Amino acid sequence: MNIKNIFSWIFLFSASAMLAIGRVYDERLDLLGIKFSIILSVVYVMSSCILLLSIKKITTGRSKNLLLVFYLYIIVITPILWTIYEYIEYGFYKTTYEYMEYGVLKYLNFILIVIPISIIISEKFNYRNVSYFFKILLVLTSSLAILGIFGLFSDVTGRLSVLGGGPIVFARWMSLAVLILIFFPQMKWNTLRYFLAILFILLALASGSRGPLFSLFFSVFIFFFMNFRRTFYKVILFLMLFIASIMFTSVGEKVIKLGSIDRVLMNITQGGSGKSTGARVDFMQRSLTLLIEKPFGVGCGNWQVEANKNNSKHMIAHAYPHNVLFEVINEYGIIAGVIFFLLLWHIFYLSYSKMILHHKNKSSFYPLLFYSFIYLLINSMLSGDLGDARMLFIIIALIVIHKPLILSANAN
Repeated sequence: MNIKNIFSWIFLFSASAMLAIGRVYDERLDLLGIKFSIILSVVYVMSSCILLLSIKKITTGRSKNLLLVFYLYIIVITPILWTIYEYIEYGFYKTTYEYMEYGVLKYLNFILIVIPISIIISEKFNYRNVSYFFKILLVLTSSLAILGIFGLFSDVTGRLSVLGGGPIVFARWMSLAVLILIFFPQMKWNTLRYFLAILFILLALASGSRGPLFSLFFSVFIFFFMNFRRTFYKVILFLMLFIASIMFTSVGEKVIKLGSIDRVLMNITQGGSGKSTGARVDFMQRSLTLLIEKPFGVGCGNWQVEANKNNSKHMIAHAYPHNVLFEVINEYGIIAGVIFFLLLWHIFYLSYSKMILHHKNKSSFYPLLFYSFIYLLINSMLSGDLGDARMLFIIIALIVIHKPLILSANAN
């Protein structure tokens, strides 16, 4: 193994870890007096810098150009808007997480994690790198699942989450792993894939988070609709096994006892207007009002402050609107929103076109990328902020890779 491959492997592992954590520094990783988070961050930064400096030429294309323009705009406009809105939450005279850290860290984590990884992926990755990357993500998710199972079989009451990431983040990773298991090209051990997919869905249910599960269901429904004849019996078999796992396994029984399924089906069984669904409608209304009043943005981390100015009697607990498009428009301005919307449209068309073009090639990664893009896009419109949407940008970077993500020898 030469030096180039060693740095590629170091980057793959460290970048995957940073994507899973979502922060450049996370004190939760510091154990036994050892600053593991600092060690990981140093390894990631060094490997990223080496690979970035090795890029001799940036390939161009409409979708990639839009992605790079969006990144550049976010980098430039944020300090400008912070200068205009002097009272903002990023203010360095405050030291608590709720104030200084949210706005600043969201910005720093985005430009230090999402942007470098996206550029390296789009310029340096080939078929083998992509294959290793998804396998590493699957291993990371399996590790989270193991931790989740330990939590599930303890006396935990409430929504399942691990490592402080929160139930939504946990369910998002479990659901993404299901898509990897379904669409990873030429993966063997079909029985194990069924078992793991069912386990990940059960754990996502245990989180009680509806957004990731709804997004997963919608993505799989699109696949089922587009491939009805070829997938009908497989889907029926999977549903039968899933129902059996709910009714007859200890994991399924524990999930039911947690009451998580009731929360997932809240909108149907109880009505969601007075709960989190109603809150999201309120967030949307406030975002539209803020867009009309301040169309050029209010600065990273300032959505809550500005949105609540219109109704000071109702202070929203959430610092973001749980919709990445509204967040981009409100915090970075209508120009950023237009660029982002055009990027999403072009990526949708590009990923679908590549999937159809190589549909006869069993080694193609494009089905996985297309359905992962659909899943992450819908999920980012229902929950999380720009930082939580980091995997959406990574999938976009994978889609715009110039080299074909197929093995020509496997073409039919």
